[in-house]
Amino acid sequence: MAELTLHAAAAGPVARAEAVAAVHADLTALDDLIGRDPVRAATRAREIAVLAAELGDVVAVSLARVGEAEAVQRAGDPAGAADKVTRLLTECDADVRGAEATSRASWVLSRVFTDLGDRPTALEHALDAVAAFTDDVSKRLRARVLLTVADLLDELGGVEDARTWYARAEELAVGDGQLHLRVVNNRAYAELDRGDADGARRELDLLLRLGEQYGMPLNANTLDTVARVQLLCGELDAAEQSARAAVATGAAMDAKNADDEPVYLLTLAVVLRTRGDAAAAAAVLCQARAICTGVGFRTVRAQLLAEQAEVHAALGDHRAAFETHKEFYAADRELLSEQREAQARARQAMFETDVARAEAARYREEARRDPLTGLRNRLFVDERLPALVEESRRGGPVVSAVLFDLDHFKSVNDTFSHEAGDEVLRLTAGILEGAVADHPTAFAARLGGEEFLVVCTGGGDGAAAELAERVRRTVAGFDWSGATPGRGITVSAGVAVLAPGGDKTSLLSAADARLYEAKAGGRNQVRAG
Repeated sequence: MAELTLHAAAAGPVARAEAVAAVHADLTALDDLIGRDPVRAATRAREIAVLAAELGDVVAVSLARVGEAEAVQRAGDPAGAADKVTRLLTECDADVRGAEATSRASWVLSRVFTDLGDRPTALEHALDAVAAFTDDVSKRLRARVLLTVADLLDELGGVEDARTWYARAEELAVGDGQLHLRVVNNRAYAELDRGDADGARRELDLLLRLGEQYGMPLNANTLDTVARVQLLCGELDAAEQSARAAVATGAAMDAKNADDEPVYLLTLAVVLRTRGDAAAAAAVLCQARAICTGVGFRTVRAQLLAEQAEVHAALGDHRAAFETHKEFYAADRELLSEQREAQARARQAMFETDVARAEAARYREEARRDPLTGLRNRLFVDERLPALVEESRRGGPVVSAVLFDLDHFKSVNDTFSHEAGDEVLRLTAGILEGAVADHPTAFAARLGGEEFLVVCTGGGDGAAAELAERVRRTVAGFDWSGATPGRGITVSAGVAVLAPGGDKTSLLSAADARLYEAKAGGRNQVRAG
């Protein structure tokens, strides 16, 4: 499929449409792969981005890049994920990348700051993701974002607000078995974390019913939650059975998040210690710690050390318990330091993105302004006027154009100086800016030399001709002694209104023809079609 997609970019429209559909199908499959094998998913996301770029599908490129960032985050590199998201936000405007990619990018940043232990900032990004919702954003993504908001509100102490957001997430998740189970699982964990045995039991019963209803066996993560709820409720036999099932299910998966298995083993160790089998718990913890030898395990490694200290104490080895607790304290401090450093890197990346956005916006604005007069320039006209014309053709307000040309301007430069000529251009620009100030949809531009353009919508050529005549009278009556002592300045103007079926070129050509008539008729006058 990938090879077909790559070569279809240069083929006919049917082949291209098939290739685009294949890329979007690949993106759907990528979403599942990210949860199962984030390392492989990151590679696949880069491949899809290349294919989408070959097809010129910017939205698909953006979605693939966000998918890669999420995969990197899930693989244990939150700062790397933040960098990838911020690069996308810097390089691609929201209206180009689409609402789905925009919302998901903020959601990934929320996951990043959750990993870094900065819940308030994570919540801000999650709410940014909500703010980006449109009808184009998939129900699945909306449910996942709402679930993240609920989780963060709960962790930050907003229990009642969290329950409201959990309900909103569940409403969207109904029908999607995997997602529905995840929402209820997280809500159960929230009740568990608060020590609410009745609430946790209620959610656990719902989890079990939904598993049967959707015909879906509980995954390792959900089984781990079940074990912890059963432990809280004092159901030790059931808790051990569920914890062992979570470990076995997790081990049977072809791929998983790096820290999944030690987390499941930790739950089993806690259950075994609670049951009084500290020796078995110690063996399970050794197995878990053996897995946590690489990078990306600092959080679970600290949790394992805390539990191991408890196990040593249960075994009566208080010296080992004390030494392990010191080791836990050092690991916890190291984790906190690492989180702060990663937070700083992520915030720096966000700051650089904000700066880059501001600079990009400033450069974009400057590129569309005439440096001498401050008016809009031809580049702006070439971008904005076709959009106004298209809007008018779809039933919007009629578009009018007025071309102005300063009379005998060359002699101003020759008689006085180019500096004087520049001052005349600046003063004329100020008059034009004043003329359009009361017209929110109108703009004035300098097209080059002594030629100016005013574009306005609504009112037809009558309103445009009135504006042109007002400008002509103002220019003729202006005190030019500061720029051209002893000499006045006049302007000629041609007015045209967009004809049915017309476009930007025909509109400006009509205005230019009227301007020529004004010049030929003696200058210092307005001609309208």
